[in-house]
Amino acid sequence: MLFVEVIFEFLGINILKGINESNNLFFLFFDKCLFLILLIILNAKLTRQKIPFSLKLNKEQRNLVLTLITALIIIGVMNEKNFLAAFTIGLIASTTEEYLFRGIILVTLLRLFWRSTKQSTRILFPAIISSVLFGLEHFLNLYSQNFSLTTIQVCQTMAMGFLFASLFIRTKNLLFPIICHFGIDFVVTAFWGVQNTNNASFGGAVSVAILYIMIGFIILRV
Repeated sequence: MLFVEVIFEFLGINILKGINESNNLFFLFFDKCLFLILLIILNAKLTRQKIPFSLKLNKEQRNLVLTLITALIIIGVMNEKNFLAAFTIGLIASTTEEYLFRGIILVTLLRLFWRSTKQSTRILFPAIISSVLFGLEHFLNLYSQNFSLTTIQVCQTMAMGFLFASLFIRTKNLLFPIICHFGIDFVVTAFWGVQNTNNASFGGAVSVAILYIMIGFIILRV
């Protein structure tokens, strides 16, 4: 599945660059929709993982989701010029990446490590491995930015992946890492737009990454 994902992204990036539409939201949305459909078909035919996903939430969870949606709407209204880009990027990244890395890869790893005698091994190893793979996948961004910025992004997304994995393990519902992933991407894009600058701070990225990891461990231990 990872091999197919890398090949698909490689072809998609080069096709969009070839027609000078690499930053076109419509083409990016169309590309990711095709990729999600491909993932669903491959999962049905090959990996056949049953992905825990449910819209049935208890009262506390519904209130939390509604509060988050309200906050995101306010942020979007305050940054109207970036609202469409923030919504599109958040949607396409959260659905496709969570379906693959948490829904398929993490579920597979959890099953592989389930027989381990140590509970920490059964949980932490799958979470860490899936997070590392999630981060490394972002080296594909070298097509649109320099190595330094991409490396910072890879390290940060590894930490984000651990947070998403923790949410998935704790809730047993892919909906929550999707919502969290969407929220982070939406807020970042709403405030700063589509990031293609070379001015990312390594120290700031490390601080944020540590915060993600700490929250992930807290979620696992609650």
